[in-house]
Amino acid sequence: MYYYIVYCLPMTDEMADRLRKARIAAGYESASAAARAYGWNAPAYTHHENGTRGITVEAAKRYARAFRVNPGWLLALDKVEVAPAEASRERIVEVTGSVAAGVWRETTEWPQSDRFEIVVGPSPFPKARRFGLRVDGHSMDQVFAPGTLLDCLSIFDLGIEPASGDLVIVERQRADGMRELTVKEFQRDDDGRTWLLPRSTKPEFQAPIEVGLPDPDHDDDGYVQVIAFVIGSYQPHASRLLRMARNPIPE
Repeated sequence: MYYYIVYCLPMTDEMADRLRKARIAAGYESASAAARAYGWNAPAYTHHENGTRGITVEAAKRYARAFRVNPGWLLALDKVEVAPAEASRERIVEVTGSVAAGVWRETTEWPQSDRFEIVVGPSPFPKARRFGLRVDGHSMDQVFAPGTLLDCLSIFDLGIEPASGDLVIVERQRADGMRELTVKEFQRDDDGRTWLLPRSTKPEFQAPIEVGLPDPDHDDDGYVQVIAFVIGSYQPHASRLLRMARNPIPE
């Protein structure tokens, strides 16, 4: 027979208050609602939130993951009051669509049901719109493997022009309204011409795109524009586990 030693920390009023704040910030109106949502023992969780029972570090980590707060903050290991939602949401980016060369669509954004969130580092420009995109295909496979998730900042919120070497998100629209979203390397040559360069191992994706001024005689031919900077990337590996997390098996 094996015995396990479980270390419990006394549940202080401050810890209980932080747990309650985190639960409310996560959108759960009651302790029982949160317990049902995550399959926790409802009486045990209620005791923790009321401060009437000690808490293990593992339980604190479990609650912190669910409510997206730092477990150290939840255990009151610091003395800095940070609102849970503010502390966590600024590092969460919603993946809203994908980049794929040669794929033309009516809209470049996924329906809400297909979107998901990733945790990223702090933004260098907190006021700029931030969003994620998944790389589909091989048009930039020398830099980003298919499936890579890109962390992007809207160029329209920054007021900063791209410079040579920047990795950017490019939107092209045809005369029929169909759109293509891709990731490219921005370059400006010695003659002042602007190019969007693929970095691909596939010959069919290696042709550069020159960005010029609109032709007044063909103003219905569509457009090409840079809409965002790529400031980071993430390559997921446990794809099966990620799919299970997004689409849990019904009990």
